[in-house]
Amino acid sequence: MSFHDIHGTDDPEDYCWEVKLGEGEELRQVDDTHAGVFWEDGTQAMTITAQMAHDAEGVSVPTTLTVTEPNLITLTVHHRAGNPAASGAPFYYPITQGAGWEGGFQTIHVQGPPPTEQGTKPPVSPPTPACEVPSLRWRTLKAARRALRRAGCALGPVRGERSRGAEVVKQYRPVGKILPAGTAVGLKLGR
Repeated sequence: MSFHDIHGTDDPEDYCWEVKLGEGEELRQVDDTHAGVFWEDGTQAMTITAQMAHDAEGVSVPTTLTVTEPNLITLTVHHRAGNPAASGAPFYYPITQGAGWEGGFQTIHVQGPPPTEQGTKPPVSPPTPACEVPSLRWRTLKAARRALRRAGCALGPVRGERSRGAEVVKQYRPVGKILPAGTAVGLKLGR
């Protein structure tokens, strides 16, 4: 359910749609802004809600939905009477569908922590980069090099046979040890 933009008081307020009802279905009024399709046993099959509207400044324009015939609903966009929330003040055209954004801008003051006197707090130094030794056992040389780089470490001396399929069988720094960033970790390759 939608309507074309309303450009002035000469444009219509009422917009009508036909609801395709199946066998054993009935269209009923629920309240001022809702209608429903009900089955013969009284259970509700679906709800139809009045399309919201707003003016050019985002002010909500009241709408109602009415069942006008057994299978017709009429949406009324009450733009001619003016804004009921502002004692009937006129709306600013065009009136379009959808929720408004009225309210304008608000200024919010955020207060931070109170200022401290010079020298009362020690300066905070950035964390020192470190190397946390990862587990390298059973990784290929390429995978071990990548894991060391991600952990902030460097590849140290490589012992053993460097052949296709060779894996790390021993590492010369303990797993989980925290060392200065860039520390070299040696390893031994084997099968």
